[in-house]
Amino acid sequence: MRINIFCWVMIAPFVLSASSTVEKMTAEKVIQHSVASYEKQMKGVKDITIATDRAITYQKWTTIEGKTICKTRHEMEIMGKKFVTIYDGVYQWEQNPVLGKVTKEKIGYNPYQTIENLKTTPAQYGGTEQIDGHKTYILDIKDITKLIGSAKPEGMEKVRISGKLWVDAKDWVIRKMEMDIEGVDEKGQKITVKTTTEMKDFRKVNGLLIPYRTVMTMGGGVPKLSPEQEQEMHEGLAEMQKQLEEMPPEQRKMAEKMMKPQMEMMQKALGGGGETTEVKKVTINTGLSDNLFDGSKLKQ
Repeated sequence: MRINIFCWVMIAPFVLSASSTVEKMTAEKVIQHSVASYEKQMKGVKDITIATDRAITYQKWTTIEGKTICKTRHEMEIMGKKFVTIYDGVYQWEQNPVLGKVTKEKIGYNPYQTIENLKTTPAQYGGTEQIDGHKTYILDIKDITKLIGSAKPEGMEKVRISGKLWVDAKDWVIRKMEMDIEGVDEKGQKITVKTTTEMKDFRKVNGLLIPYRTVMTMGGGVPKLSPEQEQEMHEGLAEMQKQLEEMPPEQRKMAEKMMKPQMEMMQKALGGGGETTEVKKVTINTGLSDNLFDGSKLKQ
């Protein structure tokens, strides 16, 4: 099963401002403040739609067997093909147009209710740190799967995922998250991957503090390139950029959209920085249809 980091990131930071008093902080108190703020700001929210420069995510809250569930639909277009992931409260559905199939898996947790999961996630208080000029409290989490609700990344066995959260000391939003993933691949080789996600440019939308810019970086798990491979990749990027610059504006716009995933993958391999997601529009309580979250309607 894949770790749906994008969906987690877009949902995790929805926390309102809360008054802070001088007190000796603990992990339990950080979690209590975050949960209380989240529950306060979510009153009256029935659905949220977040459109970014990469994808669109729909969320709708409902009650299933007495439990509040966040149904989620995530759509992303890559090379002109739309990939869709749906969580309907019981099953997770995935539509893969490249393979031409729709998969369905029953999962025993709600992967998109991060704050609910935080209530029962064991954490240790790790002190304070300044993030972009904001004081944050650090939470050390030995088993972060309890928080993000994912079993293991694809292609890995014997997986251990630990991590850290940096929670704003005033607004109680999550400003940064790190995950350290350790496991072995199908050949028995040890793999270590570190991901860092930074939430920036928080803005209020109907009282919700939402990060309009998210930067994700990943290290490890990728074989080191030889000098020849690095040179070849640099030349390839330069050639692609040259081709784009020589195109007419309309043609260039279309080509950039198609070439963007490949260029970003090459830049990552060369250590060219993180992957940035920009929020374009957020709408709340628009009355999203239940059909959006019906995985049985996805076509092969």
